[in-house]
Amino acid sequence: MALILSNLAPDVVFSIFAFCDISSVISASETCRYLHDLAFDKSVWLGLLDNLRRRSILDRTCNLENLSVAEMIGIVQRLITGPQTWSPGELDRDPVAEISRTITLHPQADPQNFGSAAVELLPSGCYVLFENQDTLECWSVAHDRLVWRYTSCLEHSVVVGFTAEETDIESAVVMICVCADVPSGRMHFIEIVSVNLRTGTHIPLLAARAPDSQAMYPFFQPVICGALAAVKFHSEYLIMNWRAKSNVIVHGHDSHSQFALIPQHLIVMTPSINGESQIHLISSDIIKTYLLPVIALDDPAEFPSFSVEEIPKVHTFHATNTEQSFQNMDIHASPIHEAEYRLWIWGLNHAANKDALVSYQLSIPINGEPQWRLRCHGMLEGTQLVSYSGHVLHYEVSRGGWTIIPPDPLTANPRLQLFRELDFVHLTTYSGAMACPTVQSTIVIQYYR
Repeated sequence: MALILSNLAPDVVFSIFAFCDISSVISASETCRYLHDLAFDKSVWLGLLDNLRRRSILDRTCNLENLSVAEMIGIVQRLITGPQTWSPGELDRDPVAEISRTITLHPQADPQNFGSAAVELLPSGCYVLFENQDTLECWSVAHDRLVWRYTSCLEHSVVVGFTAEETDIESAVVMICVCADVPSGRMHFIEIVSVNLRTGTHIPLLAARAPDSQAMYPFFQPVICGALAAVKFHSEYLIMNWRAKSNVIVHGHDSHSQFALIPQHLIVMTPSINGESQIHLISSDIIKTYLLPVIALDDPAEFPSFSVEEIPKVHTFHATNTEQSFQNMDIHASPIHEAEYRLWIWGLNHAANKDALVSYQLSIPINGEPQWRLRCHGMLEGTQLVSYSGHVLHYEVSRGGWTIIPPDPLTANPRLQLFRELDFVHLTTYSGAMACPTVQSTIVIQYYR
């Protein structure tokens, strides 16, 4: 392959690099001086980082045109390792995570209730979604102003969950989980809308019943991935196709079963009977064959449902010799390999009777067998918020505040200047930014060096 590329004109090589991920470009650069010089041309790296933005990995908070190639490479390294001051040197006994930038938004809100509002900084870094007085608002970070407010098609409804996927610079698909008290009792619904972030208008895409529950907040881990959206209820996973207006429920073994949607696949983590956890990789095309049209909003909450065992798998991985249970899972796309993902799995280390975190690398090549390997594991005392780099938030009583645990356990935990309980802090996956509401009815966003 390298021999073929080395005989091509620069413009042709640049066109080929435009379809490559960072890993492929770096590999090509190591073959000969000609390809090395082309691979580190600024136009190539502008294209690579623009692709990271399209994949919602790199935010849009800086002007890439003003950066050198070395600075752009530094940005990619930071996506992988996290902010520099989050991983201090071994000799630093009381490190502090240095704040590089603080942004404060000023929504009109009720101070008595706003301090516990859910907040989500979107991957672009340009917009924040948050609950405000039983509804959902989207604010511009740069201009500190309201961009869009959700208006439900249902009366007497309260927003109890949400998520969003940015589809381009000016639009996003937003999923809103709603609880409504009606004469017949408590009912739950899901609405999906397409929001124009420039005009502040939205187009309804789907309004559907959710499974019945006496709980006001039965929704967990809502996610949107292209035309598919999903949310967890106890051991059930409701998957919807908002384009086809169809849905299905997938049943796991129990409440410890975990689900995740990634492009072209559903990932299901289940504890097996003998205690060995399994990770099932299921094609989205297979899932779509189980979908049936959504029911009317006033119909009984009856859904097509199937167990994980009934659905054909692309592959099943077996997790062995980890000495821990698998209770919670995060999966993040690799910034440099488009076919690779990093899994972070929380559980209990049985030998030490402590919380533990294990990481796997999952590779799903277009042609070839999916691969799965153990990256690292260790015992931690922290929350279940994990960035791609493996940093975990933790409250240390002895140091009187929140700290961040680096992946390298040999270093001290840097102190964070957080002023809220962690339940209300949103940690971004790649940039290391944190967003949280305050009792003063503001939203504070912090970036770290």
